[in-house]
Amino acid sequence: MSGKILRLKRFIAAHDGRIVILPLDHGLSCGPIPGLELMQQAISMGMRGGADALVLHKGMLRYLESLPGPLPGIFLHLSGSTQLGPDFHCKVLVATVEEAIRHGADGVSMHINLGDAREAEMLRDLGAVGGACSAWQIPLLVMIYVRGAHAPAPVPDSAIAHAARIAAELGADIIKIPAPRDAQVLAEIAQGSPVPVVLAGGSKADDPGVFLRRIESALQAGIRGVAVGRNVFQHQQPEVLLRIIHRMVHQGLAAVEALAQLEAASPINVRV
Repeated sequence: MSGKILRLKRFIAAHDGRIVILPLDHGLSCGPIPGLELMQQAISMGMRGGADALVLHKGMLRYLESLPGPLPGIFLHLSGSTQLGPDFHCKVLVATVEEAIRHGADGVSMHINLGDAREAEMLRDLGAVGGACSAWQIPLLVMIYVRGAHAPAPVPDSAIAHAARIAAELGADIIKIPAPRDAQVLAEIAQGSPVPVVLAGGSKADDPGVFLRRIESALQAGIRGVAVGRNVFQHQQPEVLLRIIHRMVHQGLAAVEALAQLEAASPINVRV
């Protein structure tokens, strides 16, 4: 019996093999940013909106204890850095796989930045965590980017493909990457990965239509889901948007229909 397979079933929908992840780990890096001032409300919103999984740091798991009803899958985030320090792109370990088990998490996640001066240390940590996850049969979500002083700018699609391959090579069970510019490259990444690849939501988008079309394009390319944070919890109607993203991922809702539903739910369209 594989413990990883059983735990992954708590994250990935059985009927389509897809997943909607809501990362809520930004407080360590950025502080109480808009949308995350009250974490219990953000977590409750994610549950109501249909997130299959939440990403939280260990201190915020305490909010789960008082919430009624079944929980989504929970990833305990193991790495961090802050905007207050001089080396924001260097992620260091702030928790362990063993802590995740003791806290009752279903999986763990790590953030890696390739191209940072301390890339080697992050790769070393990822390898060690991958080994611990294999030993304890805990799913590992790897959020991997090309960022830092030595990263090419703009980041070529080949570098994103390389990043995804590194995550797979070092034991990831789910890989989160930003979208390459070329949809064909994204399709090749998805096809060539032994584990599910999900699309990073990225920075807050000014145009929700562009954001929703990016999700649609990624799903058409074979991506197995999304991991969307700021674009959800900083939206004026985060729960509505999350529900719509859930329909896109799990029900095949087209981007044009998704945008129409979002606009129909906008407060400016509500008649008093």
